[in-house]
Amino acid sequence: MEEFIRNITDQIRCVRARESVAREISDHIKDQAETYEKAGTEHEEAVRMALREMGDPVQIGVELDRIHRPQMDIRMIMMVFVFSLGGLALQYFGGGYTRVPGINAAPVFAGLFGRQCLVLLLAFAVMVGMYFLDYSFIGRYGIVIYAVMTVLFFAGRIVFTEVNGRIPVMFMLTYLYVPAYAGVLYQQRGRGYAAVIQSIVLQFITVVLVNAFTNLLSGASVIYLIQTVMLLLAIRRDWFAVNKKTAMAAAVFGAVILPLLLLAAYMAVNPGFQTFRFARLHAWLRPEEESAGRGYVYLWLREELSHARMIGSSGSTLCTADNLVDPMFSTGPFILLQIMCNCGILVGVFVVLAFAALIVHMFRIVGQQKNQLGYILSAACFMMFLINCVEGVLINCGLFPSMEVQFPFLSCGAGAMVTYAVFIGLLLSIYRNEKIVTDSVVTGRPYWRLTVKLEKR
Repeated sequence: MEEFIRNITDQIRCVRARESVAREISDHIKDQAETYEKAGTEHEEAVRMALREMGDPVQIGVELDRIHRPQMDIRMIMMVFVFSLGGLALQYFGGGYTRVPGINAAPVFAGLFGRQCLVLLLAFAVMVGMYFLDYSFIGRYGIVIYAVMTVLFFAGRIVFTEVNGRIPVMFMLTYLYVPAYAGVLYQQRGRGYAAVIQSIVLQFITVVLVNAFTNLLSGASVIYLIQTVMLLLAIRRDWFAVNKKTAMAAAVFGAVILPLLLLAAYMAVNPGFQTFRFARLHAWLRPEEESAGRGYVYLWLREELSHARMIGSSGSTLCTADNLVDPMFSTGPFILLQIMCNCGILVGVFVVLAFAALIVHMFRIVGQQKNQLGYILSAACFMMFLINCVEGVLINCGLFPSMEVQFPFLSCGAGAMVTYAVFIGLLLSIYRNEKIVTDSVVTGRPYWRLTVKLEKR
């Protein structure tokens, strides 16, 4: 039987696929031989009959080689390439890097555009590196990755300079806790309720760390939301040795209801925190009552949208004039609004539809995953892009309270570009290894061994 299986695996060019294929073929032969033995056939004869029934091993290997090989998602690669260049063009022509009326800042913006081109090249390099990387290492080293990232973020908190009490580059980089959390969840597979509780505790720790590194509770809340959904998906797919309904109820209480109760209690004993949050909500709902304060941004949004044309510039200078607190602010959370004001509403709608097409394609990749780690990681990537895009569109239309948000392919900054590149590269790697990496491949390797191989397709 060993020689038969070896003849099959020798035809498979992808080395990483051979182990799982050999295990699958061996199990099939043993099952078939056991069926013959139950019918009264001798063991040796039963094995020979099972092998004869399998057919020509070389032909079987050739057919399996067509299936178990790396695959390339050409559609998504082309979408990312076009969106990246299109986003850079929109940043330039949409006003993000153009000269500010009344301000002699043309050389500054030209330099920023050149820097963003270099950042884009760096992001492509990161994406390609993640694409060729075997993502299964996340399932074996999740807790180690989480710890190393925390140490690096502590160092970044010391090294990088704060801007208005925040470190811009850290805002998006902390989203890398999401795939690390997926690896931790995967390492908890097969354990009981203690694993569920530990996963919830790690979510609280992540919120505290992200808020400490970025001073942005909104970003920490988004990461917490994604991690909560990941935990519920893991329970739903029977990752833990628990009663599914009981564990789901415990997770909802521990990760959703309990934090809300604690938040309500904190607001009750801290009137200042409560007043601040309600003031922001009131400014969003009734901006005209706070036109000289927090409501100014929402009134500005309404006026800009009212002047926007279907095609072409609205002629308004509010987006880039001196009365905007920071001209570069328009290339962050309000880049979509500026594109609509400088290029037209139809261009903005086209951008939103492009985002929708990318997100739908990501969702299809999630649905195709057979192994558990690929599923949870691809789902995390999908949720990150979905939440960021939906938040961005709603904030730019004044339908959600204003907060720090980044648009994929549109927002400036190395942190955002590199983080999105990691998630896109990770998603492409999952698709590439869809027919190769299985749960047995992830868990079957020694924990301490991490190998890099060059292989033929």
